[in-house]
Amino acid sequence: MVLMGKETSQITEKEALSIYAKMMHTLDSSEFESYLSEDFTYSSQKVLTDMNSKDEFIEYIRPKLETIKKTKSSVYAELGVCPAYGHNDCLIMAQGDKSNLLGVAYASVDEGKISGLSLCIVPTPDSAIRSGIYPGLNEVDPDLNEVDPSLNVKKDQVIITEEEFQRKKEQLLNLGKKETYQIGFSGYDEVQAFGYAFSFLNDGKIPDPDDFCISNNFNNLESSFPSDTIKVATYVNKKYSTKKIYFYVCSFTESTRRENHQEVYSLFSIMWSRDSLWELNPWYCCSVLSEEPQAPLHKEAANWMFKGVATTGCLIASVDDFKNGTLEIIK
Repeated sequence: MVLMGKETSQITEKEALSIYAKMMHTLDSSEFESYLSEDFTYSSQKVLTDMNSKDEFIEYIRPKLETIKKTKSSVYAELGVCPAYGHNDCLIMAQGDKSNLLGVAYASVDEGKISGLSLCIVPTPDSAIRSGIYPGLNEVDPDLNEVDPSLNVKKDQVIITEEEFQRKKEQLLNLGKKETYQIGFSGYDEVQAFGYAFSFLNDGKIPDPDDFCISNNFNNLESSFPSDTIKVATYVNKKYSTKKIYFYVCSFTESTRRENHQEVYSLFSIMWSRDSLWELNPWYCCSVLSEEPQAPLHKEAANWMFKGVATTGCLIASVDDFKNGTLEIIK
């Protein structure tokens, strides 16, 4: 829908955000003011008190825009998606530089008027899906959805096309839906799962542990990991060592159960051995069975496996050994 100024009877939250972004980029509040309801509210998680009327907001925003103009401290407002507080569309706010992210903004609309605007630091701006579209800035033609080539952010955070933007938006909105997977025992022991995940059991060739699992160089062991491996936690039990144990999770697809979307996850670690070497050790494993293909569930699987270690222990540690140490989950 094309905005037509005051005559427009209905606007969406995304359009309201676009008008606000245009105001921050052009430093002209007239259009935004024309859409405000009389009881418009403006809140910020950085400020204790809210503004509760159109007039109060106008009295605040006009001098603020003048200050931005005089100090040349540009504000950037980028359209994005970040579900929270009953909203999906948002603005990702930055100041001075497009990569200096400060927060996200949500708009509320009622009877064709903008009834509220909230500036939030939670959720964080880096958790939002970015569009690369800044309404009111010359760098972007909204009709072509072209991204400013000088956009100073990581490339994988910028959605280049409308099609990809909508696809990622749908993926994010689906995160809150009911889980369609189950985590349980895999039918393997931890050593078998570890072997299959590292591929050396697929051809029956088990490498010499002295060549594969032990090294005086920590990075050498890490470089041998399967490509989908992520670090999930650190652990220390000072009774045995002051050095941290580093936990990782990787996965492999169970070949005979692919039609059921079964993935097996292996929990393993790098730890400092009594021989003064870094050592690779399997700890636990699990299976994830789903009704349909799932995104990687390494962290969910890790949480399940850590509970298993803490409840029943494993080959490398008893329940008491594990509980008496300190486990720190990597977020």
